Amino acid sequence: MDTVAIIFFTILQSVISFDSRDLVFVIVSQGDPYHASVAARLEQDIIRQVQNIEKRDPRVHLTHVDFPVPGAWSIIPLLRPLVSRYNGSARWVLFVEPHTAVRCDRLLHALAAADPRQDIHWIGYPLRDVEPTIIHHFAFYDELEEDGGFVYPHFASGFAMRIQLMASLMDLIESGARRLEADFSIDPAFELAQLVYGDPKQPGPLLTPDHSFCVVSGDTCATYPRQFDTCGSPIPEEWIFFAVKTWSGFHDTRAKVVKKTWGKHVTNLQFYSDKDDPTLPAIDIGVPNSKTGHCVKTVAILEDVLRRIDRRPIRWIFLADDDTILGVRRLCEMLSCYRGGADNMMLGERYGYGYGKKETAGKGYDYITGGGGTVLSVGAARALAACACAGISAPDDMTLGACARAHTKTTIVHSPLFHQARPSDYPREAIARDRPVSFHRHSAPDPLLVYATWFRHDDMAVPRARDEL
Repeated sequence: MDTVAIIFFTILQSVISFDSRDLVFVIVSQGDPYHASVAARLEQDIIRQVQNIEKRDPRVHLTHVDFPVPGAWSIIPLLRPLVSRYNGSARWVLFVEPHTAVRCDRLLHALAAADPRQDIHWIGYPLRDVEPTIIHHFAFYDELEEDGGFVYPHFASGFAMRIQLMASLMDLIESGARRLEADFSIDPAFELAQLVYGDPKQPGPLLTPDHSFCVVSGDTCATYPRQFDTCGSPIPEEWIFFAVKTWSGFHDTRAKVVKKTWGKHVTNLQFYSDKDDPTLPAIDIGVPNSKTGHCVKTVAILEDVLRRIDRRPIRWIFLADDDTILGVRRLCEMLSCYRGGADNMMLGERYGYGYGKKETAGKGYDYITGGGGTVLSVGAARALAACACAGISAPDDMTLGACARAHTKTTIVHSPLFHQARPSDYPREAIARDRPVSFHRHSAPDPLLVYATWFRHDDMAVPRARDEL
């Protein structure tokens, strides 16, 4: 038998022998009612499909239920629990988001084809940065260009890892041969790739591109991202109080962009500054301007907003920077999925601090990064207004996140529809499937163009809802 025939026979045998018992499904979920319900629907759909195919129950986990470890969403804290439980009894682990669509028959076929290849350690849809970007701390690896560049999986499409790869990573970490050095968790798939590859000059196993993991639905797709659905009619924009942090030096620049764009479509808009300016309108919040942090200023803003909305039908507070670029209509659509009001909830783009190092993992916490905007229920705003700042320049988003974990019952909810950076800082595949709610930063391209491209058409349809309140 020649070499080609042997390879074909080996693959054929693997396809025949591979089934759902060789696979563990991990849905990286959140515990708030909306996201938990989306994850539960995906879990039930996977179970139903596998029962129809094989007449058995698959192993499916919701991380917020089965692996409620701090920072589970960043993947790395999940490696040890999964390896301890499944090393020796499973071959692959599939990681998906709750909004990932999974076609189990095609997925099992793709994994069966990959399984006999010992040079394939993890598979998914490959993303790559075309230039250094702030969301990845400007990390860029020219050393990998000959191998196709630094590729990392598109998390929304799902990706699969061999359990042996996960076990070897844990051995390297626990022996000290590979260090966890990241203070911040921002993009789990990118940071996992950094861990797998290790030294870019002698990288670990690169992600194997497998276009069964798709970015849009197709006949051959095993997985693909589903769009985020609304949960009914958009909430009235008058239910939201929009508070914008600014500085007198930006009144005629950044703040005016807000007024020209999304600010035209909201009723309750207030700028908070170091000087009064009735033309915006901006009020002096009584806190000197600082170049970084803004914790004291943000807490003062929350206190003022709560006084202003007392006995008014406001359900949400939106904290924005003066260079936040927002889609008002899309924000109202998204908030239709959440109760708000007295519930203690903080919503936006989630970052993590302390999960990437062994010495701080137990002290890690989530926070909503402020540039893309932070949505607070009124109940959360009341709780967080009592948070103490370490100083005037202490980071406001991190302080609120740490306070939410330690001293309040505020739930931090992640939405990938908020963005801390510009559209050009993200791979096109990562933002094309959704209806983004926000971007951040006034630099090329022009913020007026960003707003016109992504949000203006929808915002023209924002209804005034005075008669509904």
